[in-house]
Amino acid sequence: MFQKRKEMEIISRALEDLINGKTLEIALPNQDTLPAKVQHQLVRLSDIIRGTQEKAWKERNQIKELIAETAHQLRNPLANMESYLELLQEEEISREEKEIYLEALCASESRIRFLTEGFIKMSRLENHIVQIKKEQKDLTATILNSLLQVRKYAQEKQIVFSVQGEEELCVSHDAKWLGEAVYNLLDNSVKYSPNGSKIEIKISKNEMFAQIAVRDFGVGIEHEELNLIFQRFYRGKRAENQPGFGLGLYLAREIVLQHGGFMKAKEKEKGLEISIFLPV
Repeated sequence: MFQKRKEMEIISRALEDLINGKTLEIALPNQDTLPAKVQHQLVRLSDIIRGTQEKAWKERNQIKELIAETAHQLRNPLANMESYLELLQEEEISREEKEIYLEALCASESRIRFLTEGFIKMSRLENHIVQIKKEQKDLTATILNSLLQVRKYAQEKQIVFSVQGEEELCVSHDAKWLGEAVYNLLDNSVKYSPNGSKIEIKISKNEMFAQIAVRDFGVGIEHEELNLIFQRFYRGKRAENQPGFGLGLYLAREIVLQHGGFMKAKEKEKGLEISIFLPV
């Protein structure tokens, strides 16, 4: 009777510790009795609760960081719009000045729209709201379509593309969303490449993966940044003077992950190569 009472007191203290958020430790000997089983279950429950709490804290901190970063990214274009609107309200401004201010306003509006659309896509991808509808389609056609979208920007910088690989390569993918991921890679390469340079695109396939490799001869990245460039809002040290928000590669990776694939960056003597790997 005394032993039973002692065991119940141990379980009672364990419950009290659990209620107070303390870490439980096994006090009863490891024996096949009901009180011992109950305490083992309480310890497991404590571990589950602690894991859930840690996950909730982590997610809360991520949300706080996202809100802070969003505000930071929006601050400059909003401040620019406010400044140029004030200048446009001045009575004595020339027609040329007015056109310059309006053009600057349009540029700031475009930056805000781009950011807003990026945040929406980011949220949809992270919360798995996006429905990736994979079909057996020509991967080369998807890549060429993305290439057409970035062609005008490349022509302005006199950048040429070379495409190597099979003319028709059927792989299961969502042409719309994967096309956006490839576009983000190409847009990034054009952005950080010097005028008159080239960008190489290689398409290949083995027994496990189809690979899309985009290699440029631009500013490249530091070696220690290889595992960082796919993070949200991350921008390389060598890209600080270039326009951008650090969303393109992050969104591309999220899209590829939802295809069951992965991405990899490889530093070159000059420039950078980023590859998309899709399961076949």
